[in-house]
Amino acid sequence: MKKLSVTLLLLTGLASAAINAQHSATETDDYYTSVVASGFDQAWAHEFLPNGDILVTERVGNIKVVRDGKILSQAVSNVPESYYAGQGGLLDIMLDSDFSNNRTVYLSYAFGSPDGNATRLISATLDASGDSYSLDNINTLFTASPLIQTPQHYSGRIAQMDDGSLLLTIGDGFDYREQAQRLDSHLGKIIRINRDGSVPADNPFVAQQGAKPEIWSYGHRNHQSLVIADGVVYQNEHGPKGGDEVNIIEAGLNYGWPVITQGRDYNGASVTPYTEYPDMQQPLVDWTPSIAPSSMTFHLNKLYVTSLAEESIHMLTTDGETINDQGIVFEAIEGRIRDISVGLDNHLYVLTDGDQAELIKITQTRLK
Repeated sequence: MKKLSVTLLLLTGLASAAINAQHSATETDDYYTSVVASGFDQAWAHEFLPNGDILVTERVGNIKVVRDGKILSQAVSNVPESYYAGQGGLLDIMLDSDFSNNRTVYLSYAFGSPDGNATRLISATLDASGDSYSLDNINTLFTASPLIQTPQHYSGRIAQMDDGSLLLTIGDGFDYREQAQRLDSHLGKIIRINRDGSVPADNPFVAQQGAKPEIWSYGHRNHQSLVIADGVVYQNEHGPKGGDEVNIIEAGLNYGWPVITQGRDYNGASVTPYTEYPDMQQPLVDWTPSIAPSSMTFHLNKLYVTSLAEESIHMLTTDGETINDQGIVFEAIEGRIRDISVGLDNHLYVLTDGDQAELIKITQTRLK
């Protein structure tokens, strides 16, 4: 899965009948695709439950449930209200690594109003009753500060570290990009908290006066992907007009935005005269012109990155220290691609973007 929950990956085959349902299939020389379900409204993320059901978040505020290739008529109930505007709304969903015992899920979303809004992270218990699901025991773990007044660049991707702590990407709020370099602001950061929302004692800026103690790394723009594999934290982020990046993230480091970038502002003006600067990290992959990278997953020792503007999936190789882009794969999948994961059956799944989004399965073997 996109968060690499080892527990769930080991459940391969538990619900093959549910996951293998297709509406249509496309065959190429070396892979096959099938539409698992379609008709999602502004889909953003998806997550597999151990029983084979698939949860899909829609930015409009719903969590839809896919079972046996159909979207259930009843969405997950008791989902907190989100601020749906611009790029805001309901964003990521992730199961806790001990979900089979605690039934805990995490959700990120834009919270607030036009006068003041922010990225928020909550935990909840996912309760099941017959064919319906609901959220219970909702607990707000984190709300970014300061509030912003632009409905852009929330980011919101969640990942869980081996020690159980949570990482969350916080965008720069678009009009607030200078705050990505300020340690008294959560904007343009990756934050790290414990499952209960408390701050880990070993966070890099806990003892620094004036710094937000949740900050784990900084100098980011709009980073919609975060993957942990073999203890390595991989991240990608949108540049402006060019300067899209893939990075390996380490605690306390500065990743440069907006002081360094290969990109330019959307009006063609220079963001900065610098493409490098002392004590700021260089990206391991740079896409200029921009591809608009969205999600990313790690599968069979490779990284797969989806894109919105380029409408593509890139395959990257890595040794945990370097990353190399091997180019576009699975070209039969068309349209803006929002999310990618590895399912319980160890196949790749992608979620497209827009008001008629599809969940698509990719397999190396002929679909039955």
